[in-house]
Amino acid sequence: MKAIVDPKAGFCGGVHRAIELAERALAEGRRLAVKGELIHNRLEVERLNQLGLKPIEDLKEAHAHSVLVRTHGEEGEFFNQAKSLEVELLDATCPKVKRSQKVIRQAFKAGKQIVIVGHLNHPEVIALQGHCDSRAIVVNRQSTTAPIDPGKPTLLIAQTTVAPEVFGKWQEELRAQIKDLEIFDSRCSFVTRRQKELVEFAARHPAIIFVGGKNSSNSNLLFNICREVNANTSFVEDETELDPNWLKGFHQVGITGSASTPMWLLERVAATVRTLRDVQNT
Repeated sequence: MKAIVDPKAGFCGGVHRAIELAERALAEGRRLAVKGELIHNRLEVERLNQLGLKPIEDLKEAHAHSVLVRTHGEEGEFFNQAKSLEVELLDATCPKVKRSQKVIRQAFKAGKQIVIVGHLNHPEVIALQGHCDSRAIVVNRQSTTAPIDPGKPTLLIAQTTVAPEVFGKWQEELRAQIKDLEIFDSRCSFVTRRQKELVEFAARHPAIIFVGGKNSSNSNLLFNICREVNANTSFVEDETELDPNWLKGFHQVGITGSASTPMWLLERVAATVRTLRDVQNT
């Protein structure tokens, strides 16, 4: 039984940078906190918490800690509050998200209607809303949070991890409705490239085990891509969710994950798969 770890899996650049910032600060002995989840991966978050990263829900809870701004970014009011409370910030916002925030601020200042393709309650979208007084219209596959005014100059922008077909759908629809339409494709190039890589990886193996956070948009997007290519695809958060019965009949399994899945976790799942098969074959 072979368990092959996807060599192109692992953190995207933004997540890698955020974790490096956290690890470096903690290694230097700094007291460090983060508001909300740094990334959507429970085990990596737990590892960082064990190193000393303190989770908080409000900046008022920082209590002499520096605060790490998570990869999804924060709204402008967050930074204003940090300044008023004299809380030092380490900004780990993904550069691509920062670019989206800037584009939204400029378009909103110019009086444009802002339409964000994404998930209403996702931290990145919540942060983006904060850069236009929470007046953006958030749309997804079939839903909108408010009617779109076809007579108003409009910016259409995407959450960085949104599915390409969903963003494409709204581009097509709004081009037909709005004369003055600016489209900014803010989707992450890493995610786009990973989609193509995953199609190839999933097709090369009889079965796939996809490892990722169940609360991660990127994980769910990439898992569904794998499953479309290879119906024998299973989604787990860690090795404890592996089902030995599901592995029966396969001589080889590919192990892969999302942009927020650490390589050490993929290796651990692969090692467990090999153990389970050894037990079955005795």
